[in-house]
Amino acid sequence: MATTGTTAAASQPAGTPQGTPSPDPKAAAALSALLAVEHAAMYGASSAGGALAPLGAPARDARGLALAAYAAHRELRDRLTELILDAGGEPPAALPAYTLPVRPVDVQSALTLLAELDDRTAAAAYDAVGAVTGPARELVVDALGQAALRALRARLTAGANPVTVLPALPGRP
Repeated sequence: MATTGTTAAASQPAGTPQGTPSPDPKAAAALSALLAVEHAAMYGASSAGGALAPLGAPARDARGLALAAYAAHRELRDRLTELILDAGGEPPAALPAYTLPVRPVDVQSALTLLAELDDRTAAAAYDAVGAVTGPARELVVDALGQAALRALRARLTAGANPVTVLPALPGRP
């Protein structure tokens, strides 16, 4: 008995090309929320790096952290965008500008900004973990850990006490 193959096509939402996974609305929303945070984090990390650039040698370590943060946020942004597109979703676009939680005017404020941006990434990743599965979950869990470590490094570089620098859940009251 021959099959027509209509069963697989019938499980796809209207307008979804055959072979494209159906987007899980909860997962798509969680990944989109994390992507929106990453857009803001890239903006903030570049602002921190720009503020540190003219400060010379005293800002060398902080500039390195800003550059590493920007690269990590860019990579996560690209991977999230790919996941959302592969699932048939529409990734949120970056805004032209963002209100920063801290204005980076010196080494201390730039490091504080970097830590706060990574706290926000960690919080958004924490929120997304329960909504995603498979490779998306691996990416989100890795993003959570990496953001927490970057925030810790920024605070330690700023001279914070190592005993008080690590909150139980970054970005959470």
